[in-house]
Amino acid sequence: MAKLPEEVKELMKGGHALWVATVGEDGMPNISYKGSGALLDDEHLFFADIFSQKTRENLLQNSHVALGIMSSDQSVAVQVKGVADMIQKGELFDQVSAKMKKVSADLPPVKYVVRILVESVYDLSAGPNAGQKIA
Repeated sequence: MAKLPEEVKELMKGGHALWVATVGEDGMPNISYKGSGALLDDEHLFFADIFSQKTRENLLQNSHVALGIMSSDQSVAVQVKGVADMIQKGELFDQVSAKMKKVSADLPPVKYVVRILVESVYDLSAGPNAGQKIA
């Protein structure tokens, strides 16, 4: 487990793009954009699973995940690697479901909240530190 650096927590406060990479049982990678990606605490990120059939299938087989997070406004990009668990009930699920309903009443219900325990963080920003582990 790793603690998220302050710059990553700031990045997660808004204005970021988040991509989730998973691997299927057949070894094929899958990547999916998540508009609901957010910071939970110093060691966890999460996103709402609404449409992500392939991501969901992959995570049920292999809980390891990589997230690509970037902000073009801040010229910051990171990769977060971790382990996901899929939550279908409880306080976090209820909070995220309510938030998604506020975003758009037209969205289907949240199927899962995917919580990621951060294991490592890498700098993906352009420059001399690209690829270096930062947490």
